[in-house]
Amino acid sequence: MDRRNFVRLGTAAGALALRGRPLVGMQVHSEARDTEIAATVARNASAKFELEEATLADLQSARAAGKFTSRSIVEQYTDRIDELDRKGPELRHVIEVNPDARSIAEALDDERKAGKVRGPLHGIPVLLKDNIDTAD
Repeated sequence: MDRRNFVRLGTAAGALALRGRPLVGMQVHSEARDTEIAATVARNASAKFELEEATLADLQSARAAGKFTSRSIVEQYTDRIDELDRKGPELRHVIEVNPDARSIAEALDDERKAGKVRGPLHGIPVLLKDNIDTAD
């Protein structure tokens, strides 16, 4: 069993373990909501996220080959965050996403088209842990 499947199965087991026994301050869900959460966890476990385990080199190669734009990478990652944090199991592991991320990515795409590449992170979104406000 690889790390990703272990985490997925652990998430599903945790969701099922909490069913009917909420933690202090946790909202009690209806049985229909529990079923919806379990179905979402199962669907996410079977669906392969295209950028899962992508390295910086993979993303840069895909950018150079025209497979992705900076904006499309940002959109895929923000969609994945929404899927896990807001719609599916509601992990709430990402507290804030820069509301300007798409427009920043577009500007970086324009720079790349003009022949200006700032470095290896040019147009690659970065997720920072522990509530670090980048003010960009």
